[in-house]
Amino acid sequence: MPGGRRGHKLREYQRRIDAVLKEERDRGGPPPPPISAEHLALRERILEEYRAIEWDPNFRDRRGNPMCTPESAHHAAEVVGLMLEEQRFLAEAGVDWRLYDNYQLD
Repeated sequence: MPGGRRGHKLREYQRRIDAVLKEERDRGGPPPPPISAEHLALRERILEEYRAIEWDPNFRDRRGNPMCTPESAHHAAEVVGLMLEEQRFLAEAGVDWRLYDNYQLD
């Protein structure tokens, strides 16, 4: 990181780093409340589909996470589709969807 004798540049870099870290910490918290009744219904559908997924502890992906059973794979695909639908819904409403990307699924 260039700075040398220019302390003002180091302070500028530090402020930028602090801003990025603060934004990431804010994203780590629980998601904000739903923006409408329609959004609330969409979140409930996501949770309902997620709870319908059956996990097979004998099969794991590359990261070591359990995979869903083939019989419940359609529920997993539906969850992904609903999450994308929620992103589009929030974007159309002018809301930053990244704040809602932290799902409390368990």
